[in-house]
Amino acid sequence: LCSQKTEDFNSRQKLRGEELDAIRKAIEIMSSDAVSGAGEKHLPQLLQVRKSALAQLRSGAQAEQLIQSKVATFLADQAQRYGSRVLLLASQHVAADPFVKVKKMIKDLISNSMQESTQEIEHKGWCDAELATNKNTREAKSQAVEELTAQKEDLTSTIAQLTQDIEDLSKAIQELDVAMADATAERTASKE
Repeated sequence: LCSQKTEDFNSRQKLRGEELDAIRKAIEIMSSDAVSGAGEKHLPQLLQVRKSALAQLRSGAQAEQLIQSKVATFLADQAQRYGSRVLLLASQHVAADPFVKVKKMIKDLISNSMQESTQEIEHKGWCDAELATNKNTREAKSQAVEELTAQKEDLTSTIAQLTQDIEDLSKAIQELDVAMADATAERTASKE
């Protein structure tokens, strides 16, 4: 049971690490020069420029959509590659929501992953401590069993020795009884 839990823990740690790598890559893409500042670059111009602002906004929005699409595709590929439902959900949100929500969701994912990792590490520590305690208890009990077995064997041999002594003494008593009976018979015969 504990070995299965250790194996599950290790696989979840690996998956979590792969998810974090994929999320870091998505953050890197969103933080790249191609994306960062796109809103600051195009949105203030809307207030100052009339007709050309819409064209610039469209081209900026198209660039943002292209990058957003790349991030969503990357996360979906990583989700399929690692079999992660969390990354799949993140890719769906990237495809549907603006980057602000995605960044918040990614931060939440990282936070949740860290919390889960901490909980699993604590649980693994507890399991390891319990296994060590069980091992020590088992060793102590095994030693006690060995000592009691040796003591039992000593007592069994003592019982056998004492039983033999009793038999020898009983035979000696019978021989003495016979000798006393013979001696008594001889004295009685010599008195007559």
